[in-house]
Amino acid sequence: MRTAYSLALTWITVLPGAWAQQYMFVPTPVPEAPAAPSWAMPLQTLDQKLPKWIQFNGMYRNRLEMSGHIGFAKGSDTYDLSQLRLQMAIQPFHWLRLVGETQDARVFFNSRIPSRPPYQNTWDVRQAFVELGADKEGWFDVIAGRQMLSFGEERLIGPSDWLDQGRTFDVARLDLHHPGFRTAVFASSVVLARDGVIDHHLEGNNLYGIYNSFDKLIPHAVLEPYVLWRVAPGNVKLAENQGHGKLNETTTGVRLAGTLPRNFDYNVEMALQRGSLGVYSIESWAGHWKFGKRFGVAASPHVFIESNYATGNQNPASHDWNTFDQIYPSAHDKLDFADQVGWKNIVQVRTGVDEKVTKQWTLTQTYESFWRASLYDGLYGTSGALSVASTNPANGRFIGQELDAIANYKWRKAVELGFGYAHLFTGAFLNRTTAGRDYNYPFIYLTFNMTNVEVH
Repeated sequence: MRTAYSLALTWITVLPGAWAQQYMFVPTPVPEAPAAPSWAMPLQTLDQKLPKWIQFNGMYRNRLEMSGHIGFAKGSDTYDLSQLRLQMAIQPFHWLRLVGETQDARVFFNSRIPSRPPYQNTWDVRQAFVELGADKEGWFDVIAGRQMLSFGEERLIGPSDWLDQGRTFDVARLDLHHPGFRTAVFASSVVLARDGVIDHHLEGNNLYGIYNSFDKLIPHAVLEPYVLWRVAPGNVKLAENQGHGKLNETTTGVRLAGTLPRNFDYNVEMALQRGSLGVYSIESWAGHWKFGKRFGVAASPHVFIESNYATGNQNPASHDWNTFDQIYPSAHDKLDFADQVGWKNIVQVRTGVDEKVTKQWTLTQTYESFWRASLYDGLYGTSGALSVASTNPANGRFIGQELDAIANYKWRKAVELGFGYAHLFTGAFLNRTTAGRDYNYPFIYLTFNMTNVEVH
């Protein structure tokens, strides 16, 4: 396993550089939308009347969705998710910035899903940090306080903003930056949400990291090597330690994304984990491989095929822990749109197409198939928690397949409307371990930005 990982890692960091043609972070850059009129953004008008050293920002999102056949059983729920964020930034000097943000997340009309995080967290502190230095000037900046973290494609660390509550960290961070590279060195602890009180992190549940980004080493590509060190106390049961004891885990990985001639693009990420979990020795890894092409015809369709893999426990009786830890990802739409499958003990093949129908409308259709990587481990959800337990090989490998269809409309920078439908057809594994009902996920949402600047 280690040899295969090393060969694949060498391949993704060497081969694409000779063929790259045009650098970009995404397959095709979308032209920036013109700013909305001031009447459509009330905080924009307020900011124009205030001194430049104090500015306000805000966003409101409402999403109506249904979880059909929760847990692949009979029960379903239809509910409304409301999210309001208000932010204030004070910057008396170019090298000093203070940011505070509050969030109100609520769920309405729910009958089966709980009125608590991640669906509800009423009026809480989402971000509160001080930044010394300038993110776009000089060589460094230092950030301390409560902040969201986002690295790469957010497959391991992200704010998980599709959730109504989202995710933030208590962070001490040093960013080094210069044309051609950027390095973030950070110590953090994820904020554990509790409705009705001010959220706080769990002492001892920490994540440390060095995340690098180089956009000139390989022509027309970005190379992102990183090292993450994660520790968690053994006296608290978390999704990441599953109650097995103290966690001490190192993740070493690399991401490479770029473009090739004739409008081809690629995105590859691989991560290797070693360490200990209670009495177990951690030996796990995961990979993401994506290849796509943009066609120069009507609607500029972008067709892609990708695969995702993450190891699972091989022998329940051994002291080796092989289940990959997905850490704190923005998991929505990373493996599927129904968000029923996490990056743990999984083999997945995915293909799809997105079309830019007009300047405002984008359509996306995808198909996914899922299998268990190990027959001695179960199915994990996007939260990282075990959702369907199984150590029996007789339950089968095939989890199921999914079809997704999504539409998205953007008006200037003020309004975004989206709706879609995802259907997961249960396979042999789910039919044998659950009630075997197909999972349905229809949704519609509306986002309203109160200024031309995104909330960060």
